[in-house]
Amino acid sequence: MAFWGDYHTHTVYSHGSGTVEDNVAAARERGLKAVAITDHGISGFPENMHPCDLPAFFADVKRARDLYPDMTVLAGVEANLLDAGGTLDMPDGAEDMLDLIICGYHRARFPDTLGSLFGFWLPNALAPKSSARRRAKNTDAYIRAMQRYRVGIIAHPLREITCDLKALGEAAREYGVYIELNSKKCLLTREDFETLAATGCSFICDSDAHSPGRVGDFSAAEQLDAAGLDRTLIANWNAFPHFRDKI
Repeated sequence: MAFWGDYHTHTVYSHGSGTVEDNVAAARERGLKAVAITDHGISGFPENMHPCDLPAFFADVKRARDLYPDMTVLAGVEANLLDAGGTLDMPDGAEDMLDLIICGYHRARFPDTLGSLFGFWLPNALAPKSSARRRAKNTDAYIRAMQRYRVGIIAHPLREITCDLKALGEAAREYGVYIELNSKKCLLTREDFETLAATGCSFICDSDAHSPGRVGDFSAAEQLDAAGLDRTLIANWNAFPHFRDKI
């Protein structure tokens, strides 16, 4: 038994250190059958992919597919959750071009509007683990993103933002979205794993690699093991995960 693919990796198109080809080659060297290139939100914000980069990005993905025909190479994005309405930072039309959309919250991604600043970003930045009301609002934001976009993965839950894991897991199960076990920094406790598993949602384990050397790091799965849960709950454990193809 082994992991099929790594579905969260970054390149020089955001703030990774390697190229698309570097990441694909690293995944193949580690015996993987698939890899997704998921640079940060297509916004032009510092350390995020710029909309004008998209033609070169897709060309690099195609080149890697041609060079490594035995690998499944997905063109994706780790889009930033910007506001309580579930807005993600992708230009119009980008969603239809991408194989995979990851939804993640990043405090470093400053909001585009005053409403987002005062209604979402500042409350989470100043008191990231504050009230039940804030948890509910953040959870609703994730759920609205799943409803509005073809989100395939919720990235690194509880990093920089609080939410109701039970409600998040139930929504993820309903919409066919995977909850990520992030090997860069997984903050889920044993109780959190049990809460999510009880909802019937599925996990996906990824490296969140920002360098080719970390592609294929699935160490977060060990925390699931420690919680006494079976690795068959992980969609990319010896299987190809099925990402959403429509809303």
